[in-house]
Amino acid sequence: MGKITDKYHQQVKHGHKHLDPLFDIKEVPKRTYQLGVAILLTGIILSFYDAGIKMYVSSFLVACFCFSILMFMLLKYNGDIKDLTIAIISMVCALLVFSACLEGLQSDQYLYFFPLLISVPLLIDLKKTPFSKSLIFLSIIIASFIICICIGKYVKPLEDFTSAQIGKLALMNRVAAICSTIVFATLYTLFEKKYIDELVEQSNKVINTKTQFLATMGHELRTPLNGIIGVVSLLKNEPDVVKKEEYIEIIRSCSDDMLLLINDILDFNKIEAGKLDIHSEKINLRQLLINISTPFIALAKAKKVELKLEIDPQADVLIFADGTLLGQVLNNLFINALKLTNQGSIKLKVKCHKKDSKTINVKFSIQDTGIGLDKADKEKIYEGFWQVYDENAKQLTGTGLGLSISTRLLKLMGGTLTLDSEKGKGSTFSFDLTFDYTLDLQDITETPVFSEDDLSGIRILLVEDNKINMMIAKKVLTDFKAFVTCTNNGQEALNSLTNDHNYHIILMDLEMPVMNGYIAIYEMKKTYPHIPVIAVTASLVDEQMLADLLASGFSDCILKPFQPHELRLSIQKQLRH
Repeated sequence: MGKITDKYHQQVKHGHKHLDPLFDIKEVPKRTYQLGVAILLTGIILSFYDAGIKMYVSSFLVACFCFSILMFMLLKYNGDIKDLTIAIISMVCALLVFSACLEGLQSDQYLYFFPLLISVPLLIDLKKTPFSKSLIFLSIIIASFIICICIGKYVKPLEDFTSAQIGKLALMNRVAAICSTIVFATLYTLFEKKYIDELVEQSNKVINTKTQFLATMGHELRTPLNGIIGVVSLLKNEPDVVKKEEYIEIIRSCSDDMLLLINDILDFNKIEAGKLDIHSEKINLRQLLINISTPFIALAKAKKVELKLEIDPQADVLIFADGTLLGQVLNNLFINALKLTNQGSIKLKVKCHKKDSKTINVKFSIQDTGIGLDKADKEKIYEGFWQVYDENAKQLTGTGLGLSISTRLLKLMGGTLTLDSEKGKGSTFSFDLTFDYTLDLQDITETPVFSEDDLSGIRILLVEDNKINMMIAKKVLTDFKAFVTCTNNGQEALNSLTNDHNYHIILMDLEMPVMNGYIAIYEMKKTYPHIPVIAVTASLVDEQMLADLLASGFSDCILKPFQPHELRLSIQKQLRH
């Protein structure tokens, strides 16, 4: 279970480049260099030709032009200029204007404006380029053409040439301009055909990838769901209390597997859509690492694997970082190590180095003594929907997205995930991150108001239309010793508040009949602005949706399904404010 075939891996891998926003299906940036080289070669030929017919001033002018084009290309290659296209087009137009001043219209040099105009769609994607930018290109060419015609018609040429020289140069310009026009028109047709073929191929690959993705996810989700359904039927008729506890543990394990699968899929989609942002806050690095590692101690102990922490004393520092994203990366690496390690140990090693007055560079590594990886698998493991297969690890579950997600999250944070592994001897995943930090440890002060594990004396108004969700939430909250009042929709909640508004906090679903959470929060905040309201939803909440919820009056948002301790911590956090 959980093993994706190499064939599917290859389909995802090759299809994915077309989904990458950095991949230019029209290859437009590369064409500017190609055009620059073509113009450079043409200019060199014309320069020698002009010198051959004893038009030395024209030859020198074209040679200077070629040198300028070469310099622009080198500057672009070194990253010193951003837009090579507009530089080359401007240089060509300038050359033609100077040529008109030097030669007049008699050499027919103005004919080069026609291939130049046709080359514009080759150099910029008119469908994606802002209209204002496209207009700039066209304006430069058209304005230069008009200037050339006016100069050639009304201004006397600076140089006197013989009829033979002008005849030879005019013939050369006509041939070169006509050939260039034909070549550019043909290339435009060929590139557009290639673009259409690529779009068709991309569409087919996306359809095939989605089909296989749905089939794979159906299998992955159906397996733990089948376990839950089967155990529920056994639990119903089981009188033995010990057996019931065993069955409940199986249900919990299967539910956790399903939640992990769904979270992986949602995180992957969020990253793919570019909706994940970095939100830095001041956190104690050492405490964060301990908090992340603690839940895995019991999991490692259950597998009879030792979990070791080796944290540099310098990590006891306040850094500015997105603790959620950093925690997600380390969680994924811990989960990966636990899956592949059946004996020995797993060690989180954190080393601080390159520390100055403002920043600190930290190296994180998670070492395990698990099954390790073959050399051929080291690159594949970073791809989505792929997992290592081993005879001793057939029980592996999951989407294979954990490392792919971690790689992308680290890229957002400015880090790179590296792997050192040997088959049968374990693996070490490492990454470096640089953080801004402060030496003032008093900046963060925690003043807990509640005991660690309960909500004694807290009155909660629960607004939920789904009976099962209401029953579960009420049971969780009452287990934490809270007093809970339940209502089925926003209108009932407002009626309840009218009768008794002495609630410490409100938990409210968003999608409900009669009155949904969006309307209810507006009414509640008009009359009861002091009561914090937490949104509880099964929707995919991205950064924009969370910002909208906070702007509308919600204090926080909890995603269903939730872990009991997550709900308790969120409530306690709001009541401390």
